[in-house]
Amino acid sequence: MASQSDNPPNPPNSSNSSQPSPQPKSLENDLRKLLYDERFYDISLKCSDNIILNACKNILASRTEVFNEYIFDKSKKNNANQQRQQLEFDKVNSIAMKLILEYLYTSKNEKETLNVSNVVEVYYAAIFFKLDDLQNDIIEYTMKILREGDKTDETITYGTEELNELAKKLLSEFIEKFSLDVNNDMSKLLVNWVAKIQLFPDNADGDSLSLMGLQHLLNKTFETKDQFATYELTLFEYTLVKTKHIILEEKTGSKKIYDMNYDSNVIERIKDRLMPLLPFIDLRIIDPDDVVLKLEPLKLFPQEMITDAYRYRIEKKHELLQPMRGRITFRWKYEFEGKSKNPPSPPIITNNGFTVEVDSNIKNYQSIMGDLVIKGNGIHKWDISVENLNDTIYIGICGIDEKFDKPGDKTYQYGWALGSDGYVYNKRDWKRNNGKFTVGDVVNITVDMTAKHCYFSINNQTFYEAIGYAFPDELYPFVSLNKGGKLHIK
Repeated sequence: MASQSDNPPNPPNSSNSSQPSPQPKSLENDLRKLLYDERFYDISLKCSDNIILNACKNILASRTEVFNEYIFDKSKKNNANQQRQQLEFDKVNSIAMKLILEYLYTSKNEKETLNVSNVVEVYYAAIFFKLDDLQNDIIEYTMKILREGDKTDETITYGTEELNELAKKLLSEFIEKFSLDVNNDMSKLLVNWVAKIQLFPDNADGDSLSLMGLQHLLNKTFETKDQFATYELTLFEYTLVKTKHIILEEKTGSKKIYDMNYDSNVIERIKDRLMPLLPFIDLRIIDPDDVVLKLEPLKLFPQEMITDAYRYRIEKKHELLQPMRGRITFRWKYEFEGKSKNPPSPPIITNNGFTVEVDSNIKNYQSIMGDLVIKGNGIHKWDISVENLNDTIYIGICGIDEKFDKPGDKTYQYGWALGSDGYVYNKRDWKRNNGKFTVGDVVNITVDMTAKHCYFSINNQTFYEAIGYAFPDELYPFVSLNKGGKLHIK
């Protein structure tokens, strides 16, 4: 048996009582301190805003090949190991560089954080320094602020309108920093986001979308198969109003869209600014009557574009064309029209307006309309996915001044709808359709505004053609839900 003297002695200043061991220092925190400790500076970085930052060249060179080549300047054949003491970056400002440095030192950003005002600059810098993981982080952050707004700015309450303006602003800043022909993940994200915002001529001379941002949007979505929210004619009107506002330096509004009563010098300046954008206006899908009566008299479009549009219409004379590029999309909106002092809980509209659901305790039906007015001629198609239902729900269209209520109610007298029960409803009539739908299905709505026909399909399989003999000239999409029903615009 070992004696007490055989045990190893206690270390100095220790006792037999158990004490927590000191936590090891964090390498991340130590490296972050290193970034701000001037004792370790051996290289300076002059940024595009003429601010000079300092860093440790060994860390920079080991973390990215771009810095390695800058620092050890392999282009100098006479001295391949010559090190440069100051680097200059004419397109990376100091705000972005600080964030890049912290990321290179620690693989995280805590002190230098992303926000709305620097996200485009930092994304440019991340591409410049070939930092793929940081680029992915920035894309995720951008998606978050597009959905929720900038939580660091407590002075702004972000509703749908504010979020839309934020998306336009970011696209404009992005194009100013990059180029019109750029094609990267940020371009795709911002273009896809702004494409789903309705662009109204009334707002063109006051919103945050620049003319270059608009040109990039038109270019990237020309002949797109993705979602879009603005009719092609309206898109041109928006473009014209915005261009006139820039040239005239005054708000013209939608009342003077087609007014070109200016002196020849002003007209030429308007034409010059419009010229790069006009090739991305698809005249082929604009109603020929509008081309003849509204667009040709402006003398803005090259005659070749006008001729090609007419030729295309002749070739497609047996086909119905959609007067909007891509797949039609819209957002849900709800307006309670009752006089009750205790109105029901409003529907829950989420996902930037594309998803709607009602509380599971709501037994009475609530009708929710889309914010897009279906008008003009041609075919109009959109898809709605079913995410939850506990009772029959209805999906369809209604006149712009009408309201759809539950079939069978005394108040029910408007609208064309497909019910999840397999019936098609038109005003006070209904007919068996066999087109039942449930959770996971996609309901396809096709409205022929020329022939006044409405088609309903389930997962692209058409079961019945509902004929609306008295379609109004303007319609809106709607759904009618209760008991936890939930739908999403695809």
